[in-house]
Amino acid sequence: MNVRRPTEADAAAVTGVMSAFDTALVGQAETAVDDVVHEWQQLDLDRDAWIVELDGRVAGFCELTKRSDELVTDGYVHPDFFGRGVGSRLIELAEQEAIARGASALRNAVLGADERAHALLESRGYRPVRHFYRMLVELKEPPPEPEWPEGFRVSSLDHPNETRVFHETLEEVFEEEWDYEPEPYESWHKRRVERKSFDPSLWFTVKRGDELVAVSVCDWGRYGMGFVGSIGVRKPWRRRGVALALLRHAFGEFYRRGERKIGLGVDASNPTGATHLYERAGMHVAWNAVFFEKDLAAGGSL
Repeated sequence: MNVRRPTEADAAAVTGVMSAFDTALVGQAETAVDDVVHEWQQLDLDRDAWIVELDGRVAGFCELTKRSDELVTDGYVHPDFFGRGVGSRLIELAEQEAIARGASALRNAVLGADERAHALLESRGYRPVRHFYRMLVELKEPPPEPEWPEGFRVSSLDHPNETRVFHETLEEVFEEEWDYEPEPYESWHKRRVERKSFDPSLWFTVKRGDELVAVSVCDWGRYGMGFVGSIGVRKPWRRRGVALALLRHAFGEFYRRGERKIGLGVDASNPTGATHLYERAGMHVAWNAVFFEKDLAAGGSL
């Protein structure tokens, strides 16, 4: 078993591992090489990621990221190498690095269907703390037209004139979410606006008069579909049908551009009841992921 740090030249091989893993566990692959390359641009590959090789092949990959006050690890093992200790080695590497950084806890995100990973993590002192859904809709005909409350209007982002206030609104609507951490405008701009796939015509704003009340970030071709990366309504304007109208507006725009499959991710315990909203819009749960957490202060010795 050889452990090394990845380089950009490994992106295709790692994407292959992810695709094989997702196909085996949920029946479909979503990750493209461009997705991996973009994610790696946010990492220090010499510090935050590992590749495990067996039999001359890339058998597994793991990355470590910081969300809110916690470190989170996300790992994949190629199905050809299940049962050969690759997952255990990746977890050991992530835990060693987290302890070296002085982290008090470590989270590990795994698919709900990955019973092997659940058992492995529980044997190492992890406990489940949160569930997330990937929800999908496949449009066979044009979606219903959005029904906007009186006085509300939708438009695409006026970039760059509205970009800063767009970011401020995103921060406000998600501040009550689990694991929320404020993101400075500059880092958000680099991560989301400066990426080559940025398309302001798929970022939507909803206004009442001159006031921005809701926003949505959509991506073309992300995870092999039209993807609603973020959607939210400011608290004073909730419970008026704005979110459903905005979601249907996004569906309609994707449909007009030829995309029939649309997805998004959501916290299963979202405090705004978002999962029910998405079901009303015709979406269903395709798969779920579980966040496990380990108290390193209590059980961090390896």
